[in-house]
Formats: sequence, structure tokens, C-alpha cells
Amino acid sequence: MNIERAEEITGYVFKDKSVIKAALTHPSVTALTGAPNYDRLEFLGDSILGAVVSERLYSLYPGSDAGELTNMRKAIVSKQPIAKLEAALELHKCSDCAKNIPLNDKRICDIYESVIGALCIDGGIETARGFVLKTVGEAVKSHPGYRDYKSEVNERFSDYRYCVVRESDGVVEVELVAGGRTVASGTGASKKQAEINCAKNAIEGLK
Repeated sequence: MNIERAEEITGYVFKDKSVIKAALTHPSVTALTGAPNYDRLEFLGDSILGAVVSERLYSLYPGSDAGELTNMRKAIVSKQPIAKLEAALELHKCSDCAKNIPLNDKRICDIYESVIGALCIDGGIETARGFVLKTVGEAVKSHPGYRDYKSEVNERFSDYRYCVVRESDGVVEVELVAGGRTVASGTGASKKQAEINCAKNAIEGLK
């Protein structure tokens, strides 16, 4: 276990070292030594991670509804993207685990979330929030498929509208008209989904 390195990664020096020590201790070690582990801290950190990311997405994407925001949050806080975070990987290297426990995304994610919980317990919610915001940006960048294309269209065009050009057999087709010309089109099972796909086609067509 490397507490000093964990503090370097988080940018925070723990007042109570037992908190960060527990955050870096896998339950398999508890079974062998009885030492406190990260189980409860991971529960807390998971909740904080979801809340902080939700608040951030709510602020950044005012044009997205609850379903779209939920998809974006899943893309950021699910195990696979979190396990690829440099901070999560480095924190895992600081942890203690029995040798027979396989390394997987869940194990890496659990350590990351438990450290978030530890930061909250020892330094307060704002300390934990700062660490989350500093590190999850990488997860957002690794999932470009979850971009809010409609918000990007709003930033690119000052005068535009979505026009329904076809609606039949459960398929809606819309066109994005900007500056008097058709920029792109898109289809979907609903007008809303068609607009999202149309916006994506428009942004990708500008590359």
C-alpha cells in the first residue's frame, strides 16, 4: 500500500490516514488480516460520483432531456470508462489486495470510488467533488459517441430549424435548415430522435 502516492494523485493530504488506508484495502485482505476495507467507502463514493456527474451534465447540456442525460452519465460513470481513467489505474497500484483476486474493471472502479468516499469523509464533499471533476473529464473524452450534438448545432448556427419532411411506418425524417439551405437530414422512431441523428450528421459533416 502506498498512501503517499495516493495523496499525490488526489492532491489531498489526509488528516486521518486510517480513512485512506481503508479506501485502498480490498475485502480479500480483510478476510486474511481483519483490516478495515473499502466496502462502505465505495458505496459512498459511487453515490457522490453519480451526483457530481449528474449536476455537471445538467449544467452543461440545458437542451438535453432526462433520457439523454442518463445515457451520457452511464457513458461516464460505468465501470469500463472509469477503469480506463489514469487516476483510477494509478490509485489501484497504491492498493492492497490478496494475490489470488483477479484484476478487472470492477476492482479498479471500486478503488477509485472508495477514494472519492474517503475524500468526502476526511475533507468534505467539496474536496471529493473537486477530485471527481478533475478526473472524469478523461472519461467524457473517451466516449465521443455520447456527445450532445443538438447543443453543438445550437453553438454552430445562429438561425436554424428542424423540419419534418416525412413521417410514415413509424419512421420520422427531419432536415436541418440553416441560413436558407438544408445542412443535413436524419431519421428516427420519433421526431426527437430524428432531430438528434440529424444534428449528429450535421456536425460530422462539418469536419
